[in-house]
Amino acid sequence: MFPLSDFPSVKPGVSYLDSASTSLTPNVVIEVMDEYYKDYRASTHRGMYESATRATNAFEEVRKKVASFVDANESEVIFTSGSTASAQLLISTLEHNLDLQEGDEILVTLLDHHATLVPLQQLAQRKKMILKVVPVDEKFQIQESVFESFLTEKTKIVSLIHASNVVGTILPVKKLVEIARHTNAFVIVDAAQTVGHIPISFKDLDADALFFSGHKMCGPTGVGAFLLKEKWIQSFVPPYGGGGTVSSVSKEKTIFLENAKKFEAGTPPIAEVIGLGAAIDYLQKNNVEKIRDHTKEIINYAREVLRKLPYVSVYAGDDNVGVLSFAIPSVHPHDVAHILGENGVAVRAGFQCAELIARKVSENGVVRVSVYGYTTKEDIDVLTDALQKVATTFSL
Repeated sequence: MFPLSDFPSVKPGVSYLDSASTSLTPNVVIEVMDEYYKDYRASTHRGMYESATRATNAFEEVRKKVASFVDANESEVIFTSGSTASAQLLISTLEHNLDLQEGDEILVTLLDHHATLVPLQQLAQRKKMILKVVPVDEKFQIQESVFESFLTEKTKIVSLIHASNVVGTILPVKKLVEIARHTNAFVIVDAAQTVGHIPISFKDLDADALFFSGHKMCGPTGVGAFLLKEKWIQSFVPPYGGGGTVSSVSKEKTIFLENAKKFEAGTPPIAEVIGLGAAIDYLQKNNVEKIRDHTKEIINYAREVLRKLPYVSVYAGDDNVGVLSFAIPSVHPHDVAHILGENGVAVRAGFQCAELIARKVSENGVVRVSVYGYTTKEDIDVLTDALQKVATTFSL
């Protein structure tokens, strides 16, 4: 799918199966970031000289690219340092702007990542709200009727993960958002595992906010975006102030900008945003639909071969973004991952920053396999060969 020659960090003898943690980065992304540092290193939106103007133009061009890539309005794109920062900024914004009362409810799912679950849990504790967790069925999916049964007139915030980073399940987010609209709840979508992996339309999903990270979609670390509906951009007051967020400041008051930049306090991650733009170009060149088809084929192959190993328990949703987890009941996941690593297989072990679902399937955590456009069936074969060495080591 992706030419391996595009990725300088690909090493002979290593099968990289940890893309849900962070994807590999193609040369084109590294090159445009280097170009910024070498040729026009300057801050954005602050200078009138040539390199500052060039940096600002390059930065703002990416805002347009993000909007086009996820089918949003350019005015709805807010740059952050990643999904966790987006979630923190968003939840702080909601706390400052929504009328949240004791006894009001926050709805999350068993699949939610700690990036949203933890700050929402803290918000519930501060405001004496009730945090409710929607369960999954035996296929790790959210049933619409079950989801609807958790909604009440007191539901103020709903958090949905677009795809699980543990079992790969893609939720029917559009339908769940439609159901949530029966209340006046603010709906958040964590799309960290899906943007750049499957086609996304912010307009079609109709959530109030959606966020993602650059480093999970061939971009650099330290950058992400969160999309906030125009009506909220206009009406919300940002929880943080600083350079770049205001139109004027006096002794008496601050007047914030009326666009997305009012949420971008301080000097932004300029090189990283420019790198994100190059990653979007790269993914569009390779066609996200084709990337989706490729990862589906590879993860289905992985599921098939791993289920043939009698000592392995596999956990994966059917409609899958390219992630599965497994456990060997008598062996700790960290021991499995260590042996795999010694044999050239890069995976992640533990609770995957999503402890609710990870503990549900395996008390000690799981070993996770995650694939992307550069993953091949040969990588999966290397994994299964290495698992035979785990079996030998522990006399399975």
